[in-house]
Amino acid sequence: MKNTLLFLSCAAALTLGSSCNRDKAAAVDAAQTPSADTAVVVDNDALYREDGNRVADMVTSDLGITDTAQVRQVRRVYYTRAQRLGEVKSRYISDTTGQYAAMREVDTNTDNEIKTVFNDETRYNTYQSNRPRYYGYADDGAMTTTETTTTTTTTARPARRGPRVVEYEKKKNGETKIEYSNGKTVKIDKDGDTKVEYPNGTKVKRDADDGQVKIKR
Repeated sequence: MKNTLLFLSCAAALTLGSSCNRDKAAAVDAAQTPSADTAVVVDNDALYREDGNRVADMVTSDLGITDTAQVRQVRRVYYTRAQRLGEVKSRYISDTTGQYAAMREVDTNTDNEIKTVFNDETRYNTYQSNRPRYYGYADDGAMTTTETTTTTTTTARPARRGPRVVEYEKKKNGETKIEYSNGKTVKIDKDGDTKVEYPNGTKVKRDADDGQVKIKR
């Protein structure tokens, strides 16, 4: 009888030890495996603003726009464009043709808004000649169309892509830091002022209030 009780006691101890080891292993595995809740959430608004400011600076620099109010208007137009393009890419993830058509519509609407801001036909014509560079087109050919006796096939060009975000940090003081795969680093403070450092060491500072840009090489 004593031997039987001793045997059962040992079996129970072994079972408990095995269970504890399994629980410990599971706990370690859970601690080492990142969950979906730990994923970094990128503030798209900051990315839209940075992209919009980048294009707006190209436009205002090329066209010699120095008026503070007009610089702000141009920035607003391109910030809105960046937002709309973000929405389009989210909506047409698997529909390349639909995405391209929607992006073209966004760019056409942007053109109309810019024309209103300029209110100057000569300046707008200069803008149009530079348009492919602002919008990231290698050329301004919209689509390649092949016609036969019965059908017309339209091939959409792939969506434009920029460098991906490899690190995104929003600090407690309101500053946002974004690092891209091409080595570019962007810092946006709580007032909207932007500092961009390029891989070649060039630093560009942009004042959010008056649009003034300082370049240090």
